[in-house]
Amino acid sequence: MMKYKWYLTLIAISLVVLIGSTTGCVTIVRQGPAAAPASTPQEPTAPPTINSFTTSPASIISGQRTTLSWDVSGAATITIQPEIGTVGSSGSLQLSPAATTTYILTATNEAGSTSDSASVTVMPAVTGKPDLVITDIWLTGSAVNYKIANRGNADAKPSQSYFYVNNLKQASDYVESLAAGEERTTSFSNFDWRFPGAAGDPAAAIAQFNVRVCADAGNDIEESDKGNNCLTKIWGQTFTYDFVKNAHMAKWRSGAGELKWPMVASDKKGAAYLLYNTLVMCPEPVSNGWIQGRFADYYVKYYGQETSSRELVVPELAKFTAKVGFKQGDSSTDGIGVALGYVDATGSVVLFPKMDVYSDGTLRVYEIDLSDMAGKKTEFILWVEAKDSPVGDCVRWVEPKIVQE
Repeated sequence: MMKYKWYLTLIAISLVVLIGSTTGCVTIVRQGPAAAPASTPQEPTAPPTINSFTTSPASIISGQRTTLSWDVSGAATITIQPEIGTVGSSGSLQLSPAATTTYILTATNEAGSTSDSASVTVMPAVTGKPDLVITDIWLTGSAVNYKIANRGNADAKPSQSYFYVNNLKQASDYVESLAAGEERTTSFSNFDWRFPGAAGDPAAAIAQFNVRVCADAGNDIEESDKGNNCLTKIWGQTFTYDFVKNAHMAKWRSGAGELKWPMVASDKKGAAYLLYNTLVMCPEPVSNGWIQGRFADYYVKYYGQETSSRELVVPELAKFTAKVGFKQGDSSTDGIGVALGYVDATGSVVLFPKMDVYSDGTLRVYEIDLSDMAGKKTEFILWVEAKDSPVGDCVRWVEPKIVQE
């Protein structure tokens, strides 16, 4: 019985060994939390940002310096042109460009690039230079005197001044050095004024002379302004044209047609008349009504004949001057316009800039420079124009004249 049990035990052990060798071994491993995958570089999602890019100061004088500053975020490379090249994300440089320059900053990354500009204006260096001008010319007996001034910001070395009469050189004067800001009175000591028309000469009534003095006539000095070296004056009888004295011979016209001298203030077509040595002009009393007088050179060709007219020859250095205001007792709510004009080659009326006058009791000075018309032949126009309120729009011209300065 015991032997039988032993066999059974042996058989059971053999079966266990046989099954283990047939199925193999199974290993169980307890795992912890899963490890995170290795990180990879993140690509930028937007181009770089240029926070600032400036020059300070933005304007310099040649030879001075400016500071170029920049600050950039998110850039892989940054370049500044011209000439500077690659730079860091922020910084500054002191520069002294020879001419006005615009700098271009370009910032780049894998998402793209961004650019900005900064400019510096370079102005020429300021250097001191003299500036000689003639401020006055006059006679003392037969001596021609003049004043010369240095209005520049540097001393002027010695120079020559020339004296001309009717564009012909008559004398010269040696001028010693002039300090900046200095004015000196001198004369043409080697010349005596002996032409007809000098003080006390009977021919003065008919003589007229164009006299001119020029500083630095030899062009020996480098000046800040070479265009103001000369001063011209008219000596002797000067040209004068008096509009008041010629008003009765002028051709008068308004928006209602031609007007005949003499006229009265109450004329509904407009009127012009003399009052206490002044010329009064009243435009046609309608909104925007006007009146004009056309003035010429009046003369009598033969004794006893009627007066004829011809174009005026505008003299050199001429100007129109007058004082204009409302006739006493007249008033207007919006003022009135006055102007000088002339007749051009086509027969059209050309008006100089207008001036408004008001019924405030003030006489306003009205002047027109006619020097650009020197030598031209023309007829002149006095023009008055009402505005929206035409009642009481009469103005007076006090001493309206063309004169030589």
